Amino acid sequence: MIDPDYFGCSGKLSFAETRALATAEGTRQAIGDFSELVSDGRLVTSIDRIHRCAKDWTKYARIALNHAFGDVACAGATPIQAMLSFEFGIDSDAADQIACSRAFAEELAARGVALGKCHSSKTGGVTAVTVATLASAPIHDHLNLGRGSIYINRPIGALKLHYLAEMKVRDDDGASKVLERPIPIDLRTDHWTIVTDVSGHGLLGAALHAAGINGLDIKLELSPIHLLHPDVTVTPVECLQNPIDSYGLPLSDLHPSAVTIATLRETAGPLLGFIEAKALAGLLAPPNWILIGQYEAGTGKVDISWHE
Repeated sequence: MIDPDYFGCSGKLSFAETRALATAEGTRQAIGDFSELVSDGRLVTSIDRIHRCAKDWTKYARIALNHAFGDVACAGATPIQAMLSFEFGIDSDAADQIACSRAFAEELAARGVALGKCHSSKTGGVTAVTVATLASAPIHDHLNLGRGSIYINRPIGALKLHYLAEMKVRDDDGASKVLERPIPIDLRTDHWTIVTDVSGHGLLGAALHAAGINGLDIKLELSPIHLLHPDVTVTPVECLQNPIDSYGLPLSDLHPSAVTIATLRETAGPLLGFIEAKALAGLLAPPNWILIGQYEAGTGKVDISWHE
């Protein structure tokens, strides 16, 4: 028998539950049937669905919003409004629903981002939230790409280490704090030509996307310095690893650590930054970013090498 409370549109929460969530402590006003925003200039939008990835609701809210805001930050945009759709799962009771809603509202308020329209429903799985982000940005300049260097703003593996800590497989030695750290939003001031984020499709997916849409040939030069911790390659977590054959590239001859780094799923970053060689002339490399490869105008090809 199909339970109508968990089927399609009838998964919507009851009126009392919806009203309680909409007026949860931390919201600046009760959320109605629409949100309104008036803004000048270029508007950038993005949407992401993030499954619950932390037992603590505040930690989950921070990680989810970092992930959701990463795409617009890469466009040089500043988030100004977020619309939320909660899917509360079997891991949350009524008190959890209130705590989750409050955590997101308070975190948005702390970041100065308006909370727009909200929607809440039930699911038979684990809790998830969909975040639709509206951001403002200056007029986008046309890109003329030649050749340059690729940097990453932090090593790979924070989500995997955080996941292992949440599962009590290892101690949390800082990976969660890495994921909770807000994504930088002033990227256009640092001479970046392109910035993209490493997320569900992994480092290789991000590189292939950037190469394809910008007509680049990319060489990723991976090494142990691109690992956040040795456990990233030592401890397997199959659900966080993209299938090697999903990229359509010959990766079978690569060093296993290179394959792990290139195909590992991430949340809330890290970021890949592309800088033209002429823009770096006479300048120091971006502080705290790690060199990870090179690019030049080409046909959308990506190669990977491993260096101990």
